[in-house]
Amino acid sequence: MYCVKCGVELADTEKVCPLCGTKVYHPELTRAEAEPTYPAGKSEEIKVSYRGVMFAITLAFAAVIAQLLICRFSFPSTDSWAGLAIGGVILFYIIVVLPFWFRHPNPVIFVPIDYAATALYLLYINILLGGHWFLSFAFPLLGASCLIVTAVIALVRYLRHGYLYIFGGALIAHGGFMVLLEFLIGITFLGSGRLRWSYFPLVACFILGMGLIIIAIVKPLKESLKKKLFF
Repeated sequence: MYCVKCGVELADTEKVCPLCGTKVYHPELTRAEAEPTYPAGKSEEIKVSYRGVMFAITLAFAAVIAQLLICRFSFPSTDSWAGLAIGGVILFYIIVVLPFWFRHPNPVIFVPIDYAATALYLLYINILLGGHWFLSFAFPLLGASCLIVTAVIALVRYLRHGYLYIFGGALIAHGGFMVLLEFLIGITFLGSGRLRWSYFPLVACFILGMGLIIIAIVKPLKESLKKKLFF
């Protein structure tokens, strides 16, 4: 124990510093209580209703949609773009805002909902513009992408291991998706399903995907990379 004023070492039984006379604190000594530096009363916490915030955001989106509907029916010249704007606002709400209504939104459920909403919006654009590309191009692409993304999210969410297999398979599936993309572009817009450039991403994704799978299979290689790259 040391004196708080001069720093001289004191015995445990000392009550006064022999050098400077400063009183030594002991647990049995009573200390005067100082006035608090802040009010004793507890400040009231302002609680914000989570549901109330979401309701206010929903009202804001509803107000935007209402304004667009007024423009659509009041000014005939806006009919060509008002419907697209309304559909875009609704799609944005479904993808970005709707999951926040739930405390723990499940992406395995909401990802297919987002794809379905996107498909409906593209179908509306296709009908509005008189196109013929939805069934032959947009719908199969969205379906394939939805299957790949939902499968990866579900496997990562519900499996505790095997991530290298999952992402390796996802890369290989992405390479196949690029082939499907070029094929659908050809038969829908170019009149030919000939493949020209999709081989490159297919080969690259296949090599990278198989590399991850091989790393997962060969345990010594996996442990070595884990130590060196924190992988």
